[in-house]
Amino acid sequence: MNKRIGYSLRLLFAILCVGATFTACEKDEDASSTDFVVDETLDLWSVSDAGEYTTFYKPKIGWVGDPMPFYNEADQTFYLFYLQDWRDGRKCDHPIYYTTTKDYSSFTTIKPAIQTGDNIAFQDSFIGTGSFVKYNGLYYCFYTGHNDYLTPKEKIMLATSPDLRTWTKQSDFTFQAPEGYDQNNFRDPHVYYDPNRECYVMLITTLKDGRGCLARYTSSDLRTWTNIEPLTDFESDAEILECPDIFEMGGKWYLVFSRINRDPQRKTYYRIADTPEGPWRIVRGADNEAYETFDGLFFYAGKTATDGTDRYISGWCSSDERVNANNELTWAGAMISHKIVADPATGRLSTVIPDKLDSKFNTTVAYKALLVSDEVTSADGTFSVAEGGKAVFSRNGASFRITLSVDASQSDKFGLAFGAGGDQENVNKILFDLTDNHRGRPGLFMYNGADELNYTPIDVPTDKKFDITVVAEKSVCVLYVNGVAFTNRILKMNENPWMIFSDEGTASFSAIKVYR
Repeated sequence: MNKRIGYSLRLLFAILCVGATFTACEKDEDASSTDFVVDETLDLWSVSDAGEYTTFYKPKIGWVGDPMPFYNEADQTFYLFYLQDWRDGRKCDHPIYYTTTKDYSSFTTIKPAIQTGDNIAFQDSFIGTGSFVKYNGLYYCFYTGHNDYLTPKEKIMLATSPDLRTWTKQSDFTFQAPEGYDQNNFRDPHVYYDPNRECYVMLITTLKDGRGCLARYTSSDLRTWTNIEPLTDFESDAEILECPDIFEMGGKWYLVFSRINRDPQRKTYYRIADTPEGPWRIVRGADNEAYETFDGLFFYAGKTATDGTDRYISGWCSSDERVNANNELTWAGAMISHKIVADPATGRLSTVIPDKLDSKFNTTVAYKALLVSDEVTSADGTFSVAEGGKAVFSRNGASFRITLSVDASQSDKFGLAFGAGGDQENVNKILFDLTDNHRGRPGLFMYNGADELNYTPIDVPTDKKFDITVVAEKSVCVLYVNGVAFTNRILKMNENPWMIFSDEGTASFSAIKVYR
């Protein structure tokens, strides 16, 4: 019998059988509990990742590239526009589609917004990232028209809409890079209102004198634009700064961009300033640590939107598990959204799980430790894992949330692993490395065997205690801990066993709960 069919039949049998109870986890008083059959096999299942996602948005067909979130006050809804990647070989691709959400826990189905040109003669045969703004009752989308067969390859274009659903391209509006800027890299327009200038400002990703910068234009009517001095001070020789975003939060201004260059890693970064004119600086800690990212390598092209109370950042997690020979991830994947919070004293931004996404998984389910090595002792739901030890737990469903606490006062290297079926030799390990030996500071690392696949820095609290939340759907896994998010693509995670481990010292894992 097919393993997945067999598992589904066992679940159905458990639901139909009154009194069939499997308890291996503590139940929340405020959450309902459903009794599921605990699958006690350790076989590594091969599970398809195709189709629609409902927790981390992905359409049934195709992939999500470069989100362009916009909050519409008229219906109090977030419109998550993005570049639809059909990935089927068509000559014109990446039209703008969208989904909507009220709270980032559920999403509407795919809807078209702005289509590409009909053939390769059109400037926008491929559409690139843009931004949305409302002015005098009309919605404006400034976007990139990209065509490798034309010179220049990229121009800024415009479409308008009365309702965010029906869009009309404005064929009389287009402009290209002025003299001194790279004619073929002129994209990702982001428009915002600048209260200091009392007008709109457009940021554009480009190059000037061989260095990445953001060209700037001003306008009072969103039709006539005047070129002004660019933003250039980013403390680096960045190759190019993609998908810019700028916003005010807690009395500070933040500039968000994604670095296409490989060193440092291709990630979404931010800078802070007192005004939108800069100077832009990195937030630094007491020991001069840089706080400049939202997540690891698998969160790219992040842009933000706010309902006036909370601000969220949305990016994409690549459809591939590791970088290619060019040290790049495949473009586009599933949409990941974090809530961002600013420290009022330092301005540092933290990433946390959206409230409604956290509470969406509110049914505790049974789990069981299937394999416990000799280095592990357990009592009352707490697992003390000594160096080299591991405890493997029963497989979860397609979507789940795990919460747990770790006391690492006696350990510097520990973590969680997924895809832990079979002999657990080829698992994907999320390693907490609390030393500064590898990257010069403590961090979260994703390993497959000896291969490092992902990294993001983390602070170590003085008591070395961590409260961890993991949310997963199919092959996308997002871990939240102490104001840090860590997104990964783990292709063999879905419906396979998972485990906890220690690589150095003894780590104590407690309050483990699994939710659906």
